[in-house]
Amino acid sequence: CGVLYFPYLGQVPFFDKGEPREALAVQDIVQRGEWLFPLKRATAIPSKPPLFHWSAALTYQVTGRLDEATIRFPSALYATLGVLLIYVLGRKLFGAPAGLLSGGVLATTLIYQTQALSARVDMTLCFFVTASLVLFYALYRGFLTNQLWYFVFYALVGIGTLAKGPLGILLPGLVIASFLALRRRWDLVAKFCFHPGVLVTLVLAVGWYGLAAMRGGEGFVDRQILRENLERFAGGSGHSHPVYFYLPYLFSQGLPWCLFLPMALWDGFKRGFFVDDDRLFTMLWFLVMFLFFSIALGKRPVYLLPMYPALALFTAKWFYDQAGAVGGKLAIYRSIAAFAAVSGVLLLVVTLGALWSHDPAWFFAPIERFLKPKDRANLLVVKNAIAGFGVAFTAAACLSGVLWLATAHSLWLARARSAAHRLVPISILMAFIGWSMILPAIAESKSYRGFMEEVNRRVPPGDKLYLFRGFNSDPVIFYRG
Repeated sequence: CGVLYFPYLGQVPFFDKGEPREALAVQDIVQRGEWLFPLKRATAIPSKPPLFHWSAALTYQVTGRLDEATIRFPSALYATLGVLLIYVLGRKLFGAPAGLLSGGVLATTLIYQTQALSARVDMTLCFFVTASLVLFYALYRGFLTNQLWYFVFYALVGIGTLAKGPLGILLPGLVIASFLALRRRWDLVAKFCFHPGVLVTLVLAVGWYGLAAMRGGEGFVDRQILRENLERFAGGSGHSHPVYFYLPYLFSQGLPWCLFLPMALWDGFKRGFFVDDDRLFTMLWFLVMFLFFSIALGKRPVYLLPMYPALALFTAKWFYDQAGAVGGKLAIYRSIAAFAAVSGVLLLVVTLGALWSHDPAWFFAPIERFLKPKDRANLLVVKNAIAGFGVAFTAAACLSGVLWLATAHSLWLARARSAAHRLVPISILMAFIGWSMILPAIAESKSYRGFMEEVNRRVPPGDKLYLFRGFNSDPVIFYRG
C-alpha cells in the first residue's frame, strides 16, 4: 500500500466535480472551525455526513497544509487499514500465504486502488463496514473473547454511519443477519440485537444526526436523509438504472482479478458454501451487498466497493485450492493465458519501438487518426507526458511485458497460484504508469489549479472574485483558498 497509494496522493489535481465538493467541506472546517456541521462555501449543506471531512481536517492539523494530498490522505489510510484487516482475517481463516495474497488482491483491485486515491467518502464507508464485519466474524469464531470487543464492534458500526449515513449500519447488519439466520443461530441474533453495545451505536449515529438536524433544520433533513438515502434507494435520485446494471461493473472494476472470478464462483457453487462457516460468510458478504445494491433504484458503480474485500478473501482462497486443471477449466486458463501473452507482447513491442525510435510514445501515432478531435487532444496530452518520462516509462513497460508473459506461461500450465503472484507486481507497475504519468497529464489539462494559481498571484486574497454561472465552480473556490 505504501507503494500503491501514498506516493500518488498529490500527483493529480482536482479536475472533476466530486473531489472539490468534498474538499470544500474540509476547507470549511479548517477556515471557520465548524467541526460539528461543516458546510460547502460556508452556506450549502453537504450531501454526506462529516467523518471523511473530519479525517482530512485532522490531517491538516498535523501537516499544516490543505491540498490534494491532505484531503486524499484519509482514503489512502483507510484503504491500507482495510487491506491489513483482510490480511489478518485471511491469515486466521486460510493460513498465512492465502492471507497475504488476499491482502494483495484487495490492494491491487482496480476500484479499490482508484478509491484509495480519491477524496470521496466511499473508502471511509468501505473501511468501517469491513472492520465491522471482520470484528463480528472474529467474535463469532472465538478469535476474540474479551467482552470489550463487542463494544468496539458497536462503536465501529456507529462511526460507520457518519461516513455515508444508514449504510454504515444497514450493510453489515444485512450480512450478519443473513449469516446467522442461515446457520440458525437465533441465540446470537438475540445476543447482538439486545447487547448493551447497541446504545453505543445509537449514541454515535443518532446523536450526530439529531444535533445536525437541530442545526440544519429542514434543509438538512431534506438533503442528507430524504434525498441521499430514501429517494436514492426508492426513486433513483438521478441515478436510476435497471437491476442488471452492476453486472458488467462487477467484472470491469475488479480487474485484473475478475478474469478468474467466474471460475472461482463456479467452483464455489459446485462445492457448496454451506460446507463451512468461512466460505458461507465470505460469500454472503458479497452476495447480500450485490443484491441490495442491485435492488436499489439509485445506482453508481462505486457503490459496489464494500463487497470487494469479501471477493479478495474468496479469490485468494480459490487460488490456493487449485491443483492443476483439465478439460473446460484448462481451456479457460489457456484463453486467459492468451490474453496475458498478447498483453506482454504488445508491451515488449512498445519497449523495442521506444528504444529504436527514442520516443516512448511512438505507438500512439498509428491510432491517432482514428480518434475524434476531442480524444485526439487528450491523446496528445498523454503522449507528451509519456515522452517526458522517457526511460521510466520504457522500463515499466518492459518489466510489465515480461511479467505478463510469465503469467501467460503459468496459466498455460494451469499454475493459478503462480499466476496470481505475478499479477500483484503487474498491478503495481500499471498503477505507476497510470498515476504518475497518464492521469496527471489528463487532469492538468482539465483542472483549474494552474489557472487559479495565476489568479491568486494577480488578485490579492482580500479582493473579491466574481463567478459567472454555467460551470462547476467548486474547484475554483477551493483553489482560491
